[in-house]
Amino acid sequence: MLNKKGVSPLIATSILIGFAVVITTIAFLFGGELIEEIQQKQGKTLTKTIQCDNMHFKVTDIINDDIWLLNDGTTDIHAFMLRYGGDDAEYINSHLKTTIPEGGSGKITAATPPGIGALKSLTIFAKSAAGPEGSIIWGTCGSTETSVNFP
Repeated sequence: MLNKKGVSPLIATSILIGFAVVITTIAFLFGGELIEEIQQKQGKTLTKTIQCDNMHFKVTDIINDDIWLLNDGTTDIHAFMLRYGGDDAEYINSHLKTTIPEGGSGKITAATPPGIGALKSLTIFAKSAAGPEGSIIWGTCGSTETSVNFP
């Protein structure tokens, strides 16, 4: 007579079902946090996109290095990105914090950075902000590109 030893089919099935439940639970816990994080990031991106759609400004005057802007969009502008074009090189000031309220005007100073030669052009972009205080994500609004040429 053979001495058979093994696990009964009932116990084996119960163990397999238990493993499946544990693995599924772990996947949902990890996946839930991951999905929540993705949704938060997408929400910030959507907020920045909506802000960019509402931002518009125009240059109203240029006095020496001061460029006066009119915010004729439907939201406040809190920062700008400036791209300087010179005889010898380009320079980018990626974050010039200057607030111009909706319907208001303000100025930015375009002091020529060292090493670019004579200033020939300045390209100005508004920047959007999304997220809670202390965790703000800034984004450059390409649709707001405005260029100023210098003699």
